[in-house]
Amino acid sequence: MKILIAEYAVATGLPGTYAVEGRAMLSILARSFERLGHKVIYPMAVDPAIGAGEGFYINGEEDFEDLLEYLEATAGLVIAPDELLPGFLELLEDGNTINLGCSPAAARLSADKLACTRRLQEEGVPVVEIADPNDPGDGPFVLKPRFGCGSEGMELLDELPENLGDRIATKYHEGEALSVSLIASGDRVLPLTVNKQLVSVEAGFEYQGGIVPRHSDREEEILKAAKMAARALDLHGYAGIDLVVGDLPRVVDVNPRPTTSIVGISKVMREELADLILRARFATLPERVAVEGECEFRKGELDF
Repeated sequence: MKILIAEYAVATGLPGTYAVEGRAMLSILARSFERLGHKVIYPMAVDPAIGAGEGFYINGEEDFEDLLEYLEATAGLVIAPDELLPGFLELLEDGNTINLGCSPAAARLSADKLACTRRLQEEGVPVVEIADPNDPGDGPFVLKPRFGCGSEGMELLDELPENLGDRIATKYHEGEALSVSLIASGDRVLPLTVNKQLVSVEAGFEYQGGIVPRHSDREEEILKAAKMAARALDLHGYAGIDLVVGDLPRVVDVNPRPTTSIVGISKVMREELADLILRARFATLPERVAVEGECEFRKGELDF
């Protein structure tokens, strides 16, 4: 098959760690699909020299949107900021390319942190509770953008401001910052690994890297919460569920797309990521995956 991997940071020339993480994810996925015998193509603003696939130059976001709708490929995988992802997925599907990720509707719900948290609560998934700005109770609180990626723009506050604007506030829970990487296909959810997220609260909840896998004697309840979240949001393909594990494993954020944790997963999992992504769409997922060893990485030191 001809596989399009449209990684937004690489395609549009975003600076700094966006480009570093995007290039790492693109490289890992392109190599995985190629090992299965597929042709991989991807857009780029400059030559990322990832050593796999066939890159082609585009000029900005408008070209990125055009290629999603008009480029001829059998199937496509889009990696983009959560608030932009739903629109990009709609263009991909309008162009008759098979979408290897989640649906636009699931991406849109996941990107809206307020609506996402409420949906998860309705489905009985343990979450960090939304704080009512009119009656917030005792702090501390986490203030974050309603739409945004991961830990961007998060603040830890003892009291809430009078006007939250386009942000939401949640109760702060002490605990370990973990994530679950998984592949979903309908009601079938295949966990890959539980990962420790290296997050600096002092630097404003800055994500700095991860340890894959993170073994825990609470793994069963952690995986249960992640599976419940994936089913509640009707996720499909690769996704990452962020949690804080204290009194309960509470879902903090949902990433309906490949995440930087694949850097570690690609080094410790026997199965091919590309094979699992394709099986989620075209075949049947296995019962489990084989994981050996451990990988620790820092996002500022990625080299692919």
